[in-house]
Amino acid sequence: MPNFHPMLVHFPIALIFIVVACDLIGHITGKKPYIKAANIITGFAALGAIASVLTGVAAEESVWLPGSAHDLFELHELLGFTFLGIVVVLAIIRLAVGEKIYGSMGRVALLIAIIGAAVVGWGGYLGGEMVYTHGAGVKQAEISTARADSLYNELKIIDEEEFEDEGSEDNQDNDAHKH
Repeated sequence: MPNFHPMLVHFPIALIFIVVACDLIGHITGKKPYIKAANIITGFAALGAIASVLTGVAAEESVWLPGSAHDLFELHELLGFTFLGIVVVLAIIRLAVGEKIYGSMGRVALLIAIIGAAVVGWGGYLGGEMVYTHGAGVKQAEISTARADSLYNELKIIDEEEFEDEGSEDNQDNDAHKH
């Protein structure tokens, strides 16, 4: 199955940062169109987050992941689910309050959006680390690792055979000295 996660994940990441920017501009200038835009964009960010998490879960079953990236993957997954929860809650708040999201409620929504941006930014960074540092999901890295593992196993067998041969020669030398 094709991995759609990398194609979809960039949308909610970009959109939550646009939400933060619109909120900041709207609250600083007092211009309602920016708040209205943030409300609408949050809905799209939530839809994108749902799609990203679903495709991420599907990718977990089909994408090669080296052992060195397992801990990064677990944290990346946790951050993805956390962001999904944050952005869905934010979308519900914005849907319920609408353009009246000024004052303390507006500041709460902005704070939630900033936290969401931080969480998804960290998760995106870890996703990049898995791919670009560890080769997760990269076919060539999978092939190279399989070749390296195969070569290691072959060398290990050869080394064990040499060790056994050296051990038997030492025993023969010791036996000759005893007589």
